[in-house]
Amino acid sequence: MLRRHARAVTGMAGVLLLLTLGVARLSPMWPGPALPAGATALAVATEPAHLLPTMGCPLALLLPARVAVEGDSLVLIPEAGGDPIEVAWPAGWKAWRLGGRAELVAHDGTVVGREGDVISGFGGGVGTDDAFHVCIEGS
Repeated sequence: MLRRHARAVTGMAGVLLLLTLGVARLSPMWPGPALPAGATALAVATEPAHLLPTMGCPLALLLPARVAVEGDSLVLIPEAGGDPIEVAWPAGWKAWRLGGRAELVAHDGTVVGREGDVISGFGGGVGTDDAFHVCIEGS
């Protein structure tokens, strides 16, 4: 009886540990991808890190825009032309130049767009700072 109880407690502790690690990995407190070897970091505005994932996003969509570089910053230029769009990406997103081309990289390491690509379809909304704040469910 005692042995069965000990196994049950050990099993529950293991499940709790796995759940905790899973939530921690999905949490926007996780630092995001590391700078790859040979890459140069580019500045990109991001939301501050927070413990719990976002649930719900504003309903606006970011206009189609081309990934570009101005100085040492990654920017988005509206597809129709004009000044760069001020964008705040989710916490943990990064930008760098690798192999001579800029890349915008999501929290999980997925390349969202490379210099010259037109990206679109990101939800979010304009904050009090007039920047478009991209919101990804669970970010």
